[in-house]
Amino acid sequence: MNTSILNRLRRCFSLLFISALAGLSVLPAQAAWPERAIEIIVAYAPGGGSDAIARIAARIMSRELGVPVNVVNMPGGNQLPGIEAVMRAAPDGYTLLLETPATSSIKATIPDNPVDLEARTYGPLMAAQGALIMVKGDSPWNSVSDMVDFIKNNPGSFTYVRLGGSTYSDLVTQGLFSVAGIDPQTVKPVDYSGNGPGNIAVAGGHVMMSGGSINPLISSGDLKVLAIAGPERATALPDVPTLAESGYPVDFVAYFGFSGPVGLPEEVLNRLDEVVQKMSGDDSFRKEIEAIGFYPRFLPAKEARTYILDEAEEYRALAKR
Repeated sequence: MNTSILNRLRRCFSLLFISALAGLSVLPAQAAWPERAIEIIVAYAPGGGSDAIARIAARIMSRELGVPVNVVNMPGGNQLPGIEAVMRAAPDGYTLLLETPATSSIKATIPDNPVDLEARTYGPLMAAQGALIMVKGDSPWNSVSDMVDFIKNNPGSFTYVRLGGSTYSDLVTQGLFSVAGIDPQTVKPVDYSGNGPGNIAVAGGHVMMSGGSINPLISSGDLKVLAIAGPERATALPDVPTLAESGYPVDFVAYFGFSGPVGLPEEVLNRLDEVVQKMSGDDSFRKEIEAIGFYPRFLPAKEARTYILDEAEEYRALAKR
């Protein structure tokens, strides 16, 4: 073959090879999570503790992840609308649920509900809290015993905030009634879509008691805290005794974290673990959540699943009692 023709063929093949490589180099690479805004669904109304800690976490997570992290409230329906919205979402990490004890207790307290506790992907936990027993600011009751005496001496007259019957606050209330020897048929629940509206109702004198977290109505004097359901007193309320100290051994600690649909990728869970662990160890995060009655409690996704399902068994036992 003519040498000049051979050289031209070689140059052609070289150009084709270089073009092929160039084409490969512009193929889109798999994008790392996240690359767009994330939604955290809160199955409660704005104004309560769950909403508050979700917004604190969202702000810090947005800074760490470099994308907007938005809180979306979906209250009502025993938390089912919010839970189901997340479970129906694409398993891509862009729709997460604020995981609370209600997602465990709901199966125990509402046996025929459609939520399968295990049909989800559990992410990390970030914080915990003991619920507060609160009454109107000018209430004559200054202790849980004062309130219990009123209930026993005035059957049918006592009203309390209920959030569907399956939330952590609801279980703390029922636990208190149980250890105090109060017949649940002699007290009247009043249903609200979240602790925010419930607390406002108590402060206004429309309902006698609520269980929830630290909120501005306490510092303003519109609400009075009688006790906290937890193993120790809240940093922000050092003078408020625990229920156990008050003579009523109810010791529940609510956890808060994240979950999502079945099939969340490992890379999403690993990244969430990293961000939540860093956030939980941050002094500014700790101070901010302690001001509303929470404290940091990090558990990675794999450990969180076991913890949550074990908690569900405890709630199931309480519901039977």
